[in-house]
Parts: sequence; C-alpha cells; structure tokens
Amino acid sequence: MKELFDPAIDNLPMPVDGIEPDLEMLSQREQLMEDIDSIIDGWWVDTFEDEHSEEKEHLTRILCDAVCKNFSVK
Repeated sequence: MKELFDPAIDNLPMPVDGIEPDLEMLSQREQLMEDIDSIIDGWWVDTFEDEHSEEKEHLTRILCDAVCKNFSVK
C-alpha cells in the first residue's frame, strides 16, 4: 500500500529533547527574522552604500511582519 505524504502534517516541528513545538517554532521564526535583517543590511550597504535608511528599516519590517503572519503561534 502506498503511503500518503501530507506536507501540512508531515513537516510540523517535532519536539526535540522535551522542547515544545511552539517554542521551537518561535525560536526558528526569530532566527529567520534575524537572518532577514542581516541579509537586507548587507545587501543594502552593498547596493546603496548607506547603512541607515528609513526605506531599509521599512523593508525589513514588512518582511518580518510577513514571517510573523505566516508562522503564527496560537
């Protein structure tokens, strides 16, 4: 019999050594937002040679808000 693969269920975070799945997801979400911030910082400086910009901060905020919206913890 062929096994079914449901990405919505089969890719859920699993507890690791007693860590709650919600806590693990929060940690991963936080790491993703830090990565977004770092990537944008590097790209922005390389592209525009301007370290501090309202536009850069706005872009980072939009992307991090999207992460929170799409990976919310109930």
